[in-house]
Amino acid sequence: MTKVDQGSSPITTSANSWYLRVSLAGLIGTLVLLAYPLDSLANQNLTVHMFQHIGLFVFSAVFGFGLERALLGKILQLRKKAYNVWRAYVSLVKFNTRTKGLVFAAFLPAVAFSYWHFPSNFDLAVTNGGVHVLEHLSYITSGSLVGASFLALPRKLKAGLLVFGFMTAGMMGSMMLVSPNFYSVYSVTQNTQMDSTIMIFGAIGMTATSSWLLKILDVI
Repeated sequence: MTKVDQGSSPITTSANSWYLRVSLAGLIGTLVLLAYPLDSLANQNLTVHMFQHIGLFVFSAVFGFGLERALLGKILQLRKKAYNVWRAYVSLVKFNTRTKGLVFAAFLPAVAFSYWHFPSNFDLAVTNGGVHVLEHLSYITSGSLVGASFLALPRKLKAGLLVFGFMTAGMMGSMMLVSPNFYSVYSVTQNTQMDSTIMIFGAIGMTATSSWLLKILDVI
């Protein structure tokens, strides 16, 4: 969500069509991750389950980014045809601009991931269908908000949040190796495999993004 001029649309028709396609691609990716057989496989394999969560978050962010840009391209039509929706949208944009995107793109995702990856909550989501749906909706909602807030985030914060996210994943994997039965609904072997995979994923991601952050900070 970015600052909007209530009197004009800053996005051309061709660009708006492109953003709609981006949003559709994100939606399709999200639905594929929720469909059979991937969702069933995720319930049986902890590593697949963990990366399903990451995938839901990423594809939802793509969806949120495209949708927010597309809405901005239709801001005049939205005001004429659905004034209350337009007013709510503008209020959210203003809030997001004042907070530099940190509430939607940092705080809420951190709360969602922390809550659902706490062992008792994670295990309950695996064994309870209703809670499982709520868990996935949390990732989809928080991911969509990150995408919608992407352009409101200052460049340094974008890079910093990426590095922090990968660093957290790597630390989570390394710490969980100490407790091989961290998620009790899965076997010790699956816990160990997932811990190692997440640790490597975090290390690779942090290596790739930290150089960008250092460049932005004029360190290198």
